[in-house]
Amino acid sequence: MPDRWNYLVAETQFATELVVAGLRKLSTVPVQGDWPWPVSHDQTYPLHLGMHSYTSGLERLCKLTIACHGFVATGTFPALKPFGHKIGGLLDAVQHLDLSTLSKASEIHPPPVERPNDELDPTLTEALERFASGAGRYEHLDVLWNDQTDVTTLDTWTTLCGQVTTSERVRDLLSIREAVICAMRTISTDRDLEASAFAILEPIDARMYAPSIGVALHLYRKASWVASTLDVLTYYTSQELPLLGEAVRDLRLADEAFFQYLIAQIEDEQVTLEELERHFKRFPDDDEDEEDD
Repeated sequence: MPDRWNYLVAETQFATELVVAGLRKLSTVPVQGDWPWPVSHDQTYPLHLGMHSYTSGLERLCKLTIACHGFVATGTFPALKPFGHKIGGLLDAVQHLDLSTLSKASEIHPPPVERPNDELDPTLTEALERFASGAGRYEHLDVLWNDQTDVTTLDTWTTLCGQVTTSERVRDLLSIREAVICAMRTISTDRDLEASAFAILEPIDARMYAPSIGVALHLYRKASWVASTLDVLTYYTSQELPLLGEAVRDLRLADEAFFQYLIAQIEDEQVTLEELERHFKRFPDDDEDEEDD
């Protein structure tokens, strides 16, 4: 039993990290309108990388939720292989779980949120399922030997990006993040640490794009809903189940809070603004550059 406990915790942490990493990468996908020229596939590999990570994490979260429900209801974990990589079917299965099987102890815990009624669906969920099942995941390889292969992941993403808007709050947080990165580079240059620091800064200096962030937040809501269900299903419902809500804590935040802490990675907004103000007083050229941007 201790092994099973550890397996559940490790798998939930793994799924959560996959979702977060995927959404962070998807936020960096450039779309037409943000570039003065058409976006080509060699500029958008983050789309496939992010989708691979996110769909794998979402699939695992769904299967964990279904498995834990089965254990609470019957005392045994159900077989999950029949679901395959069918994201739409997995989301439907989570939605139709009978939560009346929960123990009385769970009544003190907030109920799971309802499944988001996403205006980007069914296109968004269909795109996830197409990618997860392999048609999207391998489209660049498949087209090499079969020129009739549909290579549509980028086109679908671009279409979805044209249907979303980002809040002023998210845009402000994005500006703060860009200012912080700029400040870190300036300080590194000022202290003769360019050669040492710039390579370390490079992975976190990927530009983010508002339309892609907008779609990524729609994807976040799906994962957050599943995470909330898993949280309730394991909240003191069985002594043999760990409290997996702790492992999905990063996915239980409100949309804009998730963007602030996990995507933009701004821990304390007020303190960050104060520090930036002091930085710009010391390096006024940086302030001018930010205003130009």
